[in-house]
Amino acid sequence: MERIRQYFEQHPGAVNALIYCYIVFAGCVVFPLGNSRTSPDLMKAYLVLASYGTIGATLAIRYGPSREKRVWGITLVLTVAGLICRYLLEYGEVSNTLNFTVPGVLSYLLLIPVLTLSVYHLTVRHLLRKP
Repeated sequence: MERIRQYFEQHPGAVNALIYCYIVFAGCVVFPLGNSRTSPDLMKAYLVLASYGTIGATLAIRYGPSREKRVWGITLVLTVAGLICRYLLEYGEVSNTLNFTVPGVLSYLLLIPVLTLSVYHLTVRHLLRKP
């Protein structure tokens, strides 16, 4: 863990760019969590937990403790950017009318920052504490 932290400190711009691009990518690819035509999917749930768990842990290593507002804001703004990319990618397709419903978008925008912040807190509390 210490080597990773040192790399993050030595290359902050590259690390930020990588993390931010991954949040936008995950926002584009992982959305929607479900829609009216599909049932809940375990593979989708795993993808959500793995993607945003990785993001939360990486943000904890990058920013350290007591940066909850920053983590929340970054996650929310870049997830919205990912949703915009997804909408533009599928513009004019029927899937946009199924996926981009108000409840679907709002639940995604509420769940993702909460999940990311939860993993951030767990990482800060249990993995980054000094022995």
